[in-house]
Amino acid sequence: MMFSPYSAFKKPVILEENLHKRVKVKPISNFEFMRPVETVPLGFSELLSASMYYPVLFGVWKGNVFPFAVMGINGKNVYLNEEGHFKVDYIPKSVMVYPFGVIKQVEESKEEFLVIVDEACFEKEGNFIFDENGAETPYFLSVKEELTQLALDYQKALEFAKELLEAKALKLINFTVETKYGYAEFKNVLIGDLEGIKKIQPEKLYFFNAIGYLPCLYSIYFSARNFKLWDLI
Repeated sequence: MMFSPYSAFKKPVILEENLHKRVKVKPISNFEFMRPVETVPLGFSELLSASMYYPVLFGVWKGNVFPFAVMGINGKNVYLNEEGHFKVDYIPKSVMVYPFGVIKQVEESKEEFLVIVDEACFEKEGNFIFDENGAETPYFLSVKEELTQLALDYQKALEFAKELLEAKALKLINFTVETKYGYAEFKNVLIGDLEGIKKIQPEKLYFFNAIGYLPCLYSIYFSARNFKLWDLI
């Protein structure tokens, strides 16, 4: 399984009509649920925006490579203020669709994205996900459209990372960071390999640039400087 729920989800379950027909979900009023979250996955379309504010790295899980934003260390999200709102302008898409999300399930040769929901957010008041006949409500249809776009964006991020890895444009590293929020060690993460990029054939580089890969890769590479931003926020 890929893109499992990130740590904001306390009781993640796959959304099913027969189990969640009369369930209500209350829209979030702030981002307090993100308080202990250290990392979130990113879609391809948000890599440039996210890397302006967050350190962005590549992780490896079950043979897949994917980009993620680092939001904090030692169980503390450094980007939230006391009122539970973000201190920076860009908020990742996976955060905005909570308490819903998507995960990628891989079974033999079959791959599919599934909708999940955090049961911890079921309330007596709020919006129904399904109506009494089991049909999706207008509220959830709107959410579902966002989730569909997020799944497509995740898939493109996976393809982006895979192509870069195959082109030897990424390298595996271990490193440590020390900020006013504490010390943390990152192991077995990938970053852009500038020496590797120099060795890529010109026609491949042209292709990567034409489809927007190179700007994203360089932006992600320099996003490590955002660890220094933590001392200012």
